[in-house]
Amino acid sequence: MGDLHFRPSAWGDRVVRIAAPGGVSLLIRRHGAPELPLWIPAELEPVSGKPFGLYLHPDRQHSERVRAAETFRRVIGLGAPLHVPPNPHAHRLAAMLYIYDLQSNGASLRDIAGQLLDPLPDDWRLSSERSDLRRLADAAAELVSGGYRRLLGARPEA
Repeated sequence: MGDLHFRPSAWGDRVVRIAAPGGVSLLIRRHGAPELPLWIPAELEPVSGKPFGLYLHPDRQHSERVRAAETFRRVIGLGAPLHVPPNPHAHRLAAMLYIYDLQSNGASLRDIAGQLLDPLPDDWRLSSERSDLRRLADAAAELVSGGYRRLLGARPEA
């Protein structure tokens, strides 16, 4: 999978560190390309030389975030990007868990649709999008309550 340690000193003079309220912004210069910005919130700044992770928010811009993470890995000298074993339903599963998290925090299906759909259907109550979100929410609840074991190939509990 690759060694993902936070070593900005190894990135040489290509890094510009800009302190800002609430965190720090790193601008990583790339030859013949725009600078790559990296925002690190103050409370989450990794320790130099220690492992760190990248969280990719599962929203409408998820594919752009994945491309940005791959670019970041190449820019800091980690070679080819990480390749996750393909899962044909990964996007659907991520959306399901995102919907589940929002519902767990009290969001209604209409609130969730407002975040995921642009624009909302004119007739929300009769829309296929509402039905799709309801099915995803139900499937997510089933997944969280133990259905994830099927994804892992685990045997049912006896």
